[in-house]
Amino acid sequence: MDPPKLLVTVFMDEKEISKKVLRLRSLQEVVDACAPTTGTDSPDCYRVMKFDTDFNEFIDTDSTDSVEDKDKLQVFFRSSGTSVLAEQLNTSGAAAENVFAVTQNVAVPSGQQISACELDCEAVKNFLQTKDPRILAFYEEHGTLTEKWRRVLVTTTISYLVEKKGFYPNSADKQLLARAIVTLFPALQIKMEEENEGYEHFYDPVSHSGFLEDKLRNIRRSLRDDQRRYRRRGGSSEVLVRLEEVVESDESVKEWITVIKRMKPTPENRSSIKMGMDKTYTHRRYWISSQSPTLAEIVEHYPRFIDMPYLIDSEFARMFPDKADAFLRKWEPTIVPKLLKLACLEKKEDYTEDESAESSSFRALRMLVQYLPPTASGRSKGWTKCSVKAAMAYMLEIKPMGTSITSLLQTSGTVCDSSNQQTTNQPRLVSLGYPNTGAQYVIVASNDAVAIPLQDESLACCLDKLFKLYWICNLAYPIQLASVFGFMEHVYGLQISGGKRAKIVELVAKLQVL
Repeated sequence: MDPPKLLVTVFMDEKEISKKVLRLRSLQEVVDACAPTTGTDSPDCYRVMKFDTDFNEFIDTDSTDSVEDKDKLQVFFRSSGTSVLAEQLNTSGAAAENVFAVTQNVAVPSGQQISACELDCEAVKNFLQTKDPRILAFYEEHGTLTEKWRRVLVTTTISYLVEKKGFYPNSADKQLLARAIVTLFPALQIKMEEENEGYEHFYDPVSHSGFLEDKLRNIRRSLRDDQRRYRRRGGSSEVLVRLEEVVESDESVKEWITVIKRMKPTPENRSSIKMGMDKTYTHRRYWISSQSPTLAEIVEHYPRFIDMPYLIDSEFARMFPDKADAFLRKWEPTIVPKLLKLACLEKKEDYTEDESAESSSFRALRMLVQYLPPTASGRSKGWTKCSVKAAMAYMLEIKPMGTSITSLLQTSGTVCDSSNQQTTNQPRLVSLGYPNTGAQYVIVASNDAVAIPLQDESLACCLDKLFKLYWICNLAYPIQLASVFGFMEHVYGLQISGGKRAKIVELVAKLQVL
């Protein structure tokens, strides 16, 4: 079989001296074949670059990289120094992962970070001016970047990072690049919490998420097998609530659970029921966190969550002091009008000031699902294709007024879409009547045969209780609405979990400027 046909350009002291087609089987053969063309004795090959179709430019290649037919290569020589490339190609084990890129005539040891000066503001700015000066020009003219230009910025800066470090840069390198971006473009800085510095939506070293990380992951999907670096990661188990040791045979706890079960929620019994819930709180949190019971099992032990829904608020308040009323304080007064105004500015929906609070809240919820759609999570386990309209039903489904609660439990949580039917296992809100017509709301978990009627409560209060129910029962969010619930976590002041954190932060930034 003939060796691969390669287009090789040779540089000597940064000047191009030849370009020719060679048939060779390895990078070492390429270097050996190109060395005589330099016209010097013992030339030092310090860099080999390969054309990458994803970025449409040359990037540094790994020493273990293979060559394929019609690859384009650039080989760089200099007239003095030792042959770093030869040492790399003859090194086995972990050192074989070193890249060809060398700075200041010194080989880069395996795992070493690139120097900070290569990712400072000036270096990144120079690269942008060379690669795509339109980004800087647009920012200078408008004082900010649109979403389109922000994506171009991310793609361009990631190409710079990959050129310097390869497809698997470490966390410190990505953090340096994120800092450089918000320093160059101060309007892109988003400071959501006191401990944040404003660059975390580009790369968050704690959660390892952000625009830069998302772009890198997308690029790695198209890598050849010989370009991949697989790393085993431990499974992400649910973090257990840290509680005092609970003795399962504690008779007083069992007695209180029995009292809670048997007592009806009459005005005379409510104080005793609340006391029983307080006495069993530690035991209940330990049981739910460690055993992950189903919602049906939880309400079997604590049925008062169904007929005394305000106990959901009390439980959440003990779990997260000072956060229990955060959603109600922010949703209708602040978030709803800003979401609707943003939708009007972006021509997604008309803005109406004189509509009812219920109607506004419902429209804002629809816009939230539209801004954080389910389609971006399509590669998650258990995913089926879901439209934005269908995703809404995983949180709020509208039924005709007068529909019996018993019939809601018999629908098996089927959500209809124009293309398919999907089944939701998690609790959702059901509105009996349209939200602006005095509708009654019910939390329904069909698979667990659990329905919690919420009497005389607004849509905002019901959304609040639904979110809290997920937390106190340790339930997973519906995958179709993971990002929407992530936004709600931000509203409550909790750490945002799951994917699409960058898109959530981007939406928060848009709302902050209104």
